[in-house]
Amino acid sequence: MSHNATDKLANVIELANYSDFTAEVIAAAKASLLDFIGVAIAGFSETQLNRLLMDAMVRSDSSCECTILGKSKKVSAVHAALINATSGHSLDLDDGHRQALGHPGVCVVPAALALGESIVSSGKDILTAIIAGYETFIRMGKSMNPAIFSRGFHTTGVCGTVAAGAAAAKMLSFNRKKICDTIGIAAIQSAGLLAVVHSGQMMKPLNAGKAAFNGVLSAILVQGGAGGPQNILEDKDGFGQAFAGIWDPSMLLKDIGNRFSITECYRKLYPACRHSHAAIDAALFIRDTNKIAIEEIKKIKVTTYPAALELTQKEEMPTDIPGTRFNLAFAVSLALTKGAAGLAEFSMDSVNDPNIQGLFKKIQFASDPSFESKKDNIRGAEVEIILADNKSFRNKVLLPKGEPENPATIEELEEKFKSCIGAIWSAQKKEEVSRIVRNLEQLDNIRMLTTLLRPEKGKRRS
Repeated sequence: MSHNATDKLANVIELANYSDFTAEVIAAAKASLLDFIGVAIAGFSETQLNRLLMDAMVRSDSSCECTILGKSKKVSAVHAALINATSGHSLDLDDGHRQALGHPGVCVVPAALALGESIVSSGKDILTAIIAGYETFIRMGKSMNPAIFSRGFHTTGVCGTVAAGAAAAKMLSFNRKKICDTIGIAAIQSAGLLAVVHSGQMMKPLNAGKAAFNGVLSAILVQGGAGGPQNILEDKDGFGQAFAGIWDPSMLLKDIGNRFSITECYRKLYPACRHSHAAIDAALFIRDTNKIAIEEIKKIKVTTYPAALELTQKEEMPTDIPGTRFNLAFAVSLALTKGAAGLAEFSMDSVNDPNIQGLFKKIQFASDPSFESKKDNIRGAEVEIILADNKSFRNKVLLPKGEPENPATIEELEEKFKSCIGAIWSAQKKEEVSRIVRNLEQLDNIRMLTTLLRPEKGKRRS
């Protein structure tokens, strides 16, 4: 394939400059950073995987360069990226892009933040690297999906590795040749399979963690003098052929450098697979607008698009918390029973709740491709509840809350951040971090932010 896709993408990354970004793009980058901080700090303590990674790889790291979010220990940039990215993907609360079919922030932000802290970068440098990383991820995902997804690859892991490398290369102010080298080295390490959404869900965040780890590692290797394979995206035996098969590089390059895609991302309000959110919204609307007694429900019908059912339709109740996040019947039953679907609700108490277990058995699924359309901006679901007296209630949601076309309010996103942090920080510290992120372009030293992301005195968590 021609098009020189890798080189042209690297050129945009090299030339990306904070002064060229619109206020909307900058605001989106700040929102991505704050959102990631919240979900990563909440995610660390919720996953056994991070504790295993700490024991296996990180506790012996004495470099003291970079912050593990919410922890007292500091480690090397590669290990900070690994742990923070894994934490950020552990609750399935991280942002995403519906056309790219993946989660850019959880790979890009920890890579930029770790290297930025290591080399003492400015707030503008961090935001610029985040925007460049998102651009890489989203353009790759949009141009190569649904082929990547259909082959069983996890876009977050495979495209996220290259995107993290792009962000890391930008942090280190690489020229175009070195950016190509970094992308090449990152691409040969790309990995991640969707098998983890069907079983072994505890390991899904590792795809994001290794993406951030390998992206930072790639940039560090290039900084030390390593070179990578060239034209890695478009050449024979390169990324596009290996992960997508037939794809069109012109889609990756369309309007490149003239617009930035970070504004197209969605923000999650529920800690579950995004494919379940439209149904959760519909179920909550029905519950909030009608007086329905749980015991009177005879049947629940959930209609959604095939990909959603492929990833989230389960015949059995989940057996652990990671499993709750990829179980559509559980999520709908939870929403109808609890009237909420936040971090507190996705719990083993809910798994063991007899009301949720009872509703779970009453759910029937229907597949309807019309509930997903890129052209018409549809990625939705319909929930219908039928009572014992055959009275029914129905609600259709074409795009879940948090999409750019159906955005969450600033108040909702701030509440999400505060909810994620919980009692770990004081209200004053939460507001201080929010304020610094809102004004990040004024920060000359990113360590003024990362220092705040460690535990408060009296609340030390190592």
